[in-house]
Amino acid sequence: MLILCLGGLQPRQRGPVYVTASFVDKNNLFIENLSNDEVQVLENGQVRRIEFMARDEIPVVYGLIFERALFSELQADDRSRYGRVSGSTSAREIAYQLIDKYLGRQAMWVGAYDQGLEVVLDVSFDGSKVKETIQQLQGLRRPPQSLLHGALLSAVTKMNDRPEKRRVLLVFLDVLDVDSGGKIKSLKSLLSASNVEVFFVSLASALGSTRSALHPQMSQAGLKELATATAGDALFATYYREHSEDLTQKIYNQIRTFYTFGFQAEFTGEKPGSLLVKCTRAGSKVRHHPAVPALP
Repeated sequence: MLILCLGGLQPRQRGPVYVTASFVDKNNLFIENLSNDEVQVLENGQVRRIEFMARDEIPVVYGLIFERALFSELQADDRSRYGRVSGSTSAREIAYQLIDKYLGRQAMWVGAYDQGLEVVLDVSFDGSKVKETIQQLQGLRRPPQSLLHGALLSAVTKMNDRPEKRRVLLVFLDVLDVDSGGKIKSLKSLLSASNVEVFFVSLASALGSTRSALHPQMSQAGLKELATATAGDALFATYYREHSEDLTQKIYNQIRTFYTFGFQAEFTGEKPGSLLVKCTRAGSKVRHHPAVPALP
């Protein structure tokens, strides 16, 4: 079970909210046959009636974001010298597999970032057009320092304007930059208060990045911490070697096992009260946001 504790008492307001959650059983396997009567949602200790429950049958919007440094000529040269697959090749390969096998008919948009986020393709249901856009992404030979925190802020803002009840960000990057690494706390607050699931895919080598950034172990820990704030995940290509299809499958397995719940929440000011989500199935565990988004 998961406890969410938020703001104090102010004039009350009721309205619908939607939250996503994933459930694992006593064997740590995702629960794919959960029923409504196995879940309880309590707000400030009061049981709220679940008015909506769905898994992968509802519309989802996906944002595919790429760090431009992955496409730099300098990085490609360096990785080629050491016999490693370039970040651009790996990122494209994983994205194409996701689109071809799973996301092709969903709403998708594409962004690229260095010191800011550029939306290079607005929301489209055309998988071929999305792949074509990704293929055309380019970087500079010596790219400027990437700033993940600014890109995430812009991406979350864009997602919050979407009508879909589920919103998933897939962020392909080399490593976590030093500046964003120093802003983990504020980034976690941003992500935990959004109705967005974030999955990071790091293409960095275990030996380190070719650029000035956090040490790979620190980068991995930071990305894991950020992803956990959204019940998403951070995955690292170095552990999958040449088996990108296994990484793709793991990403999709997690995405498709999320449930979406809708209920009437009681808000005070801009923040909801404390929330408790429980699963009555023996040995089960719940993962989801540590916060619920306030009413628009």
